[in-house]
Amino acid sequence: MDIQREIKEIPVWRKYWYVAPIVFVISLVAWGKSFLGDSSYVLEKQKFQYAKVEQGEFKVEVRAIGVLKPQDIRLVPALSSGRVEQILVKPGAYVTKGQLLVKLSNPELRRELEKAHWEFQANKAEMQASIVSLESQLVDIENSVDEAQYNYKSTKLKLDAESELMNLGNGSISKLDFERTKLSVEHQKQRWAAQNKRMQKMIDNMKANKIAQQARLELAESNYQRVELQVSELAVKSSMEGIVQQTSLVLGQQLASGESVATIASKDSLFAELQVQELQIKDIVVGLNVVVDTRSSEISGIVTRIDPSVDKGMVMIDIELTGELPAEARPELNVEGRIITSQIENALFVRRPSFAPQNSQVNIFRLSDDQRYAFKEPVETGLSSVTHIQIISGLKNGDSIITSDITPFQNHQQVLIN
Repeated sequence: MDIQREIKEIPVWRKYWYVAPIVFVISLVAWGKSFLGDSSYVLEKQKFQYAKVEQGEFKVEVRAIGVLKPQDIRLVPALSSGRVEQILVKPGAYVTKGQLLVKLSNPELRRELEKAHWEFQANKAEMQASIVSLESQLVDIENSVDEAQYNYKSTKLKLDAESELMNLGNGSISKLDFERTKLSVEHQKQRWAAQNKRMQKMIDNMKANKIAQQARLELAESNYQRVELQVSELAVKSSMEGIVQQTSLVLGQQLASGESVATIASKDSLFAELQVQELQIKDIVVGLNVVVDTRSSEISGIVTRIDPSVDKGMVMIDIELTGELPAEARPELNVEGRIITSQIENALFVRRPSFAPQNSQVNIFRLSDDQRYAFKEPVETGLSSVTHIQIISGLKNGDSIITSDITPFQNHQQVLIN
């Protein structure tokens, strides 16, 4: 017999089971829509950097690296040849003017000094002996002059007396004796004059002899002083106050006269020598202001020279330091320079994003006021400096933008910041 089956009624929840997942999905989408808005990408806040747009004076700068160089640098040569006996300073040492740098030895030069000394002393003694001898001869001649003068005057007195007697005409004196007396007076007068000439010749001879002897003595003295100076110059001394830049001597090294011993640079007169990329040199002219950074201090300066040549894509420029030199300033100190090529008043600028070149149209993500979202905005850039870039249009003062790499979400229009 047929058994009638009992028909069981299907529960509603099993009959419409699919409704719950659909409702869940719809709710989830609605929640996501309320959370994400129109954003199609979620960015973690810790994974990006942002900067705020500012308005004010915008300085366009070119950055360059270089070193401080001395304005006054001098070569210290060996003025006498010799062998290096002692080295008293090393590169980097601070020295004063006249400070001993290196000692040289030259035994042959010292023997020459001793010989020159004795030659000078011998010439000096010879000159003194010669002068004494000539003075003695002059004394003898002077005595002869005095004697001749005395004889002349005596004979002249006798002639005067005989002349009076002859005038009386009493025959007390013969005419022959009178004439003899006259001849004797003339002879004594000539002899006195001759002795005077002889004395004058002796005086002239003495003067000439003294000049010759003095010349020989001065020659010997000059030779002695020359060798003495050469010996003293074996002690090589600093010609100025400053810092030793270079000395590459070794003990026992033979140095010729004029060969370099060291170079010394003044610490008080420095300038900066900077290397600028060839592509940036077009913006730099003589007279531009520069800030030289020593890592500890900043020194103001002015561009004074631009090298016309290019070496490995770099151009050398000289900076005159107009500011006060800090304590750490010294020759060959590594520095960084910021050359101010122009200044724009009342400009919009922001810290330069890595992906934004100057004078171009770029897409930049601008943050919302609550910094929950970032919106892609077309922005026109202007000039750029070392760390900042000018904004021509697309942003306003106070806006914040993402400055780190936007490659992962550059195709999205809106980004949620989580």
